[in-house]
Amino acid sequence: MRSDKATKISVRDLWMEFPNAHRSTRQSKEKPDLSVPVLQNIDLTVREGEFVCIVGPSGCGKSTLLNIIVGFTKATRGAVLIDGAPVSKPDKRRIFIFQENGVFPWMTVEDNIGFGLLDKRPEERQRIVAHYIEMVGLSGFEKSYPREISGGMKQRVEIARALSANPDILYMDEPFGALDFITRLRMRAELSEIWQREKKTVLFVTHDVEESVQLADRVVIMSRRPASIASIIDVNLPRPRDLDSSEYLSIRDEIFNIMGLGQADPGSVPGADNGQPAMTSRSVKSPLSSRKLDADVIIIGGGPAGSALGTFLGRAGIDHLIIDKAHHPRAHVGESLSFSTTRILKELDFLSTMEREHFVEKRGVAWTTWFDREQITVEFDELEKNGCAYQVDRARFDELLLHFAREHGSRVFSGAQVDRVNFNRANETNGVTVKVGEGRFVLKARVIVDASGRQAVLGHQLRLLKPAHLLPQFAVHSWFTNVDRGPASTANYTHIHLLPVRRGWAWQIPINEEITSVGIVSSREHHVKSGENVEQFFNWTVGMNPTLAEHMSDAKRLREFRMDGNYSYHMERLIGDGWITVGDAAFFIDPIFSSGVSDALHSAKFAAEAIIAALAADEVNESSFYDYEQKMRQGNEVWEDFVGLYYEMSPIFSRVLTESEHRLQMLRVCEGDVYNEAAPEAVGVLKNIFESIQADEQHPLHKVHKQAEASWAEK
Repeated sequence: MRSDKATKISVRDLWMEFPNAHRSTRQSKEKPDLSVPVLQNIDLTVREGEFVCIVGPSGCGKSTLLNIIVGFTKATRGAVLIDGAPVSKPDKRRIFIFQENGVFPWMTVEDNIGFGLLDKRPEERQRIVAHYIEMVGLSGFEKSYPREISGGMKQRVEIARALSANPDILYMDEPFGALDFITRLRMRAELSEIWQREKKTVLFVTHDVEESVQLADRVVIMSRRPASIASIIDVNLPRPRDLDSSEYLSIRDEIFNIMGLGQADPGSVPGADNGQPAMTSRSVKSPLSSRKLDADVIIIGGGPAGSALGTFLGRAGIDHLIIDKAHHPRAHVGESLSFSTTRILKELDFLSTMEREHFVEKRGVAWTTWFDREQITVEFDELEKNGCAYQVDRARFDELLLHFAREHGSRVFSGAQVDRVNFNRANETNGVTVKVGEGRFVLKARVIVDASGRQAVLGHQLRLLKPAHLLPQFAVHSWFTNVDRGPASTANYTHIHLLPVRRGWAWQIPINEEITSVGIVSSREHHVKSGENVEQFFNWTVGMNPTLAEHMSDAKRLREFRMDGNYSYHMERLIGDGWITVGDAAFFIDPIFSSGVSDALHSAKFAAEAIIAALAADEVNESSFYDYEQKMRQGNEVWEDFVGLYYEMSPIFSRVLTESEHRLQMLRVCEGDVYNEAAPEAVGVLKNIFESIQADEQHPLHKVHKQAEASWAEK
C-alpha cells in the first residue's frame, strides 16, 4: 500500500444484511429479525490516487459493497468515510460508471461528454470536451450518435464524460463486462493509460482476475457470502504491464489460488466446466484416488496440441485427462494459421466453430521487400478451389479448442502444474506429480503425453532438448489499429515484409476489422539491446521497409510491446515407454511460415492414432510409437532445411516460389504440408534452384541477391 498518500476512502467494520425475501408473512411477524447476511467485518482503506480492484466469487457482494461506499445503499452497521467525512448519499464529485453504458442515445459524442459541464462557459466547456475526446481516442467522432459507434467507443464516451467533470473518485462496476474479449483488452489498456495521466482515485469492481492484475495497485479479494476480505494483494509491477511476465502470472495465480479457482475437491473429477466444487491449495490427496488409474492417458497442457489430441481421444472413447496450468483465455502469439491447419480443423469438425466466431479468412500470403515496392502474392486457390486458412486471436482460439475438447469427452484440470513425470524401475512412465499451490499429489495413467509447449516438461526433465541448426531469432510485437492493409483483394492475407538485415522480417496479420498484429523479427545482433527504448527500436526497424512504413504511418498501438525469443530446437527422442511428445514440446521451428499451430494439430492427429492403436493392442511401449516418431522427424527435418534455405536466399525466395514450375510443390511445404512423402523432394528441388541461381552470374535473380547482400553488409 502507498504510505505517501493521504487516506481517501475508509471503510470501518462494515456489515450488511438483507431481509429474507422468501419468508412468509407469518414468519416475518414471528421472527422480524430474520435476515440474510451479505457482508461482514469489512475494513478497507483506499489512498488518494490509488487504483484498487475488488474481485471475488459471483454473488459475494462486491457490487453491494461498492453501492454502500458510493452512498446508494445504507449499511446495516459500520461506517464509510471519504476525506474523513461520513458518506450518507451520492456526491456529484464522485462519478459512478456502470456495466451497461449510460450514454444518452439522443446526444452526440461531444454533447454526452459535455453533459456534466452545463455550468461552464461555452468556450471552457468546448475546451474540456475536446481535451477528453482526444484523450480517449474519439477524435473524428465528435458529431456521431451512440447508434453509430461500437460498444467499446460508447464505454470510452462514458469514461470521458466522467473525467470531464473532474471527479475526485471514479467508481466502476464491471464497466467492461458487456464487451467482447478483444474490446475488453483494448479498454483495459486505454483505461490504464488514462489513469496514469489523470491519477484519479479509482475503486473498480470486476469478476475478471486478469483484468484486476492488469489495472490495479492493489487487488481486494472477497470471500464467499457472507463476504469478508480474504486477502489484499499488492501489485507492484510497472505500467504498461507485460501480461506474459513471470511476475504478472505469479500474482494472477496467487489470486486464483486464494479464490480456489480451477481446482477440485478430493474425490471429485477435476475440471472447470463439470460443476464440481473447488479444491483448496492445502489438499495433497489425488482428486481421483478412488481409481487404480486416474485415466488411460494424461495430457500435459491444454494448448492446441493438447486440446486437439483430447478431442481425437474423446471421440475414440479413450479415458483421458488434460492438465493445464493456465486459466483461459490466455494471451499468445502465433495468430496466423497455415493452410494445412484447415484440413485438421475440418477433421476435428471445428470449422463450424471458426465460422461462427467470424475469424478472419486468410486466402493467401503477400511478400514485400525493402528494395522493391512490388507486392508478390501466393493464393490458396492454387492449392484448392476456394481454399482458405484463418487469422485468429489466439487467446480466443485456444479457449474455444479446449472447450471443444471438453464437449467431446476431455476432463480438464485447470490451474495445476505438472511438477514432473514419474517413472518406475523399468524406466516406464506411470503417472505425473501435480502441484497446486503448496500441495502436491500423484495422478496415474498408462500413457503420458507432453503437450506443454515450449515449457517442454519431459524435454527438460530427461535433458532431451537440443538446439536446432537454425540461429536464434527475436521478436518485438503488439496489436495496432489504423494499419493500412493495402489493396482490398489482399487485405486479409498474411503480409511478410522483408527487412535489410540478415534474417530480418516483419509480419502483418489482421485479427479483426480493426486490429492488426504487427511484429518484427531479427537475429541477436540486430535485436533491441537491454536498456534501449523498445518503441524507438520498433519504429526504426519498421522504417526499413517502405511498404511496411507506409502501412504503419497512422497506426495506433493498443497494448504494450511484447518480446519473444524464438530459439529453434528439437528433442533427442520424441517417444519412450509410456510417453510421447507433441507440438512445441516435440520441436519448435522459426515462425516465418506460421507453422506452430499446424505442427501442433498434425502431431495431435498422429499421436492419437498411435495411442489408440497401442491401447487396443495393450502395448504402450516405445516401439508402439515408432511410426509416430519417424513421421514427426521427417516434418522437423523438412522444416529445418526449408527455413534454412529461406534465410539463405530470402530476398529472392518469394520470386522463386511464384515463378518456378515447381511452385505448387513448394507452396504446399510453405503452408505446412511437410509430413507427406513428397515434402523432402520439394526441399531438394528448391535447393537445386538456389544453387543454379548462385552459380549463374547472368541469372537476373543472381544480381538481385548480390545487391541485397550488399545492402545487408551496409546495415
